Amino acid sequence: MTTTLLPAPSRPVQRPAQQRRTPHDQRHFVLSLVSMAAVILASLSLNGVIQGWLWLPSVALTVGSVFTGMAVARRLHFPDPLIFVTGLLVLIGTVNWQYFSAQSILGAIPGPEFPERLTFLLKDAEDTVVSQLAPVLPGVGILLIISATTGLMAVLMDTLAITLRMPAVSGIILLVILIPPAIIKPDGVGIPAFVAAVTGYLLLLAAGQWREKPRKTASTGRTSAGFFTRAVSIGAVALTTALVLPLMIPGFNSGAFPQGSRLNAWGTTTGLNPSVTLGNDLRNPTSFGRITYATNADEPLYLRSSTLEDFSGQRWEPDQRLDSRRTGIRAMGGNNRTGSPIVTTITTGSFTSPWLLAPYAPTSITNVEGMWTWDPQNLTILASDGGSTAQQTYQVRSSTPELTRELLAGIGPVPGGEVSPDFMTLPDDIPAAVETTARALTAETVNPFYKAMAIQNYLRGEEFTYSLEAPVEGGYDGTSMGVIERFLDVKAGYCVQFAGTMAVMARLVGIPSRVAVGYVPGAPTGNTIRGPDGEELTEFAVDSRDAHAWPELYFRDVGWVKFEPTPGRGVVPDYAQPQPRPSEVLAEDNLTPQDLPLSGAQPPSTPDAAPVPSDGQTDRSRLGQIGVLTAGTLLLLALITVTPFLRREARSSRRRRLLTSGTHNPARMAWAETTEIASDYGYPMVPADTPRTFAERLRSKAALEGQAAVSLSRLQHAYEIEEFAQTTGSPRQAAGTLHTWEDVQTVISALHRTAKPTTRLKAQLLPYSLRHPFQSDRTLGYRRPAAGFKEALTGGQPESKSGG
Repeated sequence: MTTTLLPAPSRPVQRPAQQRRTPHDQRHFVLSLVSMAAVILASLSLNGVIQGWLWLPSVALTVGSVFTGMAVARRLHFPDPLIFVTGLLVLIGTVNWQYFSAQSILGAIPGPEFPERLTFLLKDAEDTVVSQLAPVLPGVGILLIISATTGLMAVLMDTLAITLRMPAVSGIILLVILIPPAIIKPDGVGIPAFVAAVTGYLLLLAAGQWREKPRKTASTGRTSAGFFTRAVSIGAVALTTALVLPLMIPGFNSGAFPQGSRLNAWGTTTGLNPSVTLGNDLRNPTSFGRITYATNADEPLYLRSSTLEDFSGQRWEPDQRLDSRRTGIRAMGGNNRTGSPIVTTITTGSFTSPWLLAPYAPTSITNVEGMWTWDPQNLTILASDGGSTAQQTYQVRSSTPELTRELLAGIGPVPGGEVSPDFMTLPDDIPAAVETTARALTAETVNPFYKAMAIQNYLRGEEFTYSLEAPVEGGYDGTSMGVIERFLDVKAGYCVQFAGTMAVMARLVGIPSRVAVGYVPGAPTGNTIRGPDGEELTEFAVDSRDAHAWPELYFRDVGWVKFEPTPGRGVVPDYAQPQPRPSEVLAEDNLTPQDLPLSGAQPPSTPDAAPVPSDGQTDRSRLGQIGVLTAGTLLLLALITVTPFLRREARSSRRRRLLTSGTHNPARMAWAETTEIASDYGYPMVPADTPRTFAERLRSKAALEGQAAVSLSRLQHAYEIEEFAQTTGSPRQAAGTLHTWEDVQTVISALHRTAKPTTRLKAQLLPYSLRHPFQSDRTLGYRRPAAGFKEALTGGQPESKSGG
């Protein structure tokens, strides 16, 4: 009799697999293109973290290859796990082809020399990160890191948005891409980059909705409501984090993730930016990267890292001159070799840089680990094996001539050919005001020394002030020669602008010049140590607050001479001190009025001790560490909070795919999804329930009416047929005529609509079904109903096997 009560099985119309899949394949391909565009748009925020746009083609190639490879695998109907693996393989092959082609087999398969090359590039990236401030130079190591991580984000984006059908959740990937720029850039991500990332996310949501639309009816409301709810939830969490995090972590005081709160993936190592942009490179107010040096010199020493010689372009950076560098730093030749020998022992601590610190001019360096080369033109020392200065103690012997005012004043102009033209070249965009000022200051003399003194005295005069804030407030905290023009107008700035201005003016009046980057002498520690020859050396300490830039000018037969145009910083050498002379002596000594001290008090010539930080400054580094720990804790809590939501979404997505593929019992899948979501909204199923009693209780307590009540009845009836009438035909065929998943979405939408806001939030973030599994499909690995449940469904009667 059972069989006579059941509807006759109907065989659904079979269509070729290619005909059924083609529309979905096309929609997947469109979503792949949109996902690729979203990742690239979000990656535009890296501009400002990395200088220029040279990194963008590499990132676009990597991301495009990943999405193309996964789209092809999906078009060939690869299983979902194999699509993910394909994306990883394409990522490895693309990155390998770009950065390891010489160490690869067929240009794409890593070869035996791959690990050595990878170690070298990672070390190069580490040195760049710890020794430069944003924007860092686009070295090969940095490009490798950016391409690989962005490509990995592309693999995860494709998996979430297309394979798992969770485009709203995949917005987390875009947020991850935005985090490094938000932390590193002083003013946060910035409006243009943020708008680009949001545009990509909205396009992704629209494409995801368009893909799902044909599979849903207008009456369910699931397409728009589901995506909208998830998008708003994620957006609310992100916005709340962005607003609350700065209030909770000390040091967050400007922008989204402002300056002073930079994080370093390689630890707490620090360095000195070897290049400057006339911007914020050498003015960090916090104290980090302590370095000590002990010397037998009569006065504290400047520690020199690198020199800047090319004043064109947006960024002044050292010319490494790799083709002319020399090995063997234990015996360095060159100019400036007369004078008393000086012995200095330097302990770098956490200071990390490929440029070795040394007082000028070094003649020998011993006890330093690694392979180093030196440049005969500027005597800078650079690592040749990817090494760095971190955690080293080494000895430097140096020697400079005894410089006096009389010696320098008796030196004439530099003849052509004595110095490389690199030290005289100027860009074409020199502002007229800069050149006019330089000519006016030096118009009454042809003597190089007095020209240099006129420029230095002008910049150290009472009209100019040292300020870390004036460039920002005045709007000239940027790059290029226009900054120098604005600086001369405002007459306030910091060391980079003073040093850069003097170096440019010196070249304008015929004196070769360059800018040295390093540290001012610092402050004595009160300790003495034994030198390599047993003599006592006085110890000094410097840190990031002592980072400095100063000009060096070239004089015939003497070499490079240091000047100090920055008021209130460093030490003015004795030969560069302004000295008044009677006016009747001016003509005889070729002096000019510019060499006389300007009106008002001259800045003190004694060394400026490092400023004693206030209580707040003393604790700033400690608070920064606490802030990092707090941020990590908050991030961990956020991940813990969102994990149940992602697990719930993944389970629903998998059931939907299995149900629509026809490979599993659809009614059982649909009933399991319905009962579990109902339990999330506060209507759990109990062991004594039959499908009918549960449906009646849910319909009553949740006030389901109209289409929702009809859909629930259809789901209940289909499940009973599929579960207990399997002898009459295929259960898949019996339930196949119903729009099963649409009914599930109709019921879920009704539950969501009638629930309280707190219940909705709890259903999303703390799903009851994950903590109390009861009714689920065996193929998904969840528990089956308890023993005796089928008897309860049929009122305690055993199943009929024959239908009679």
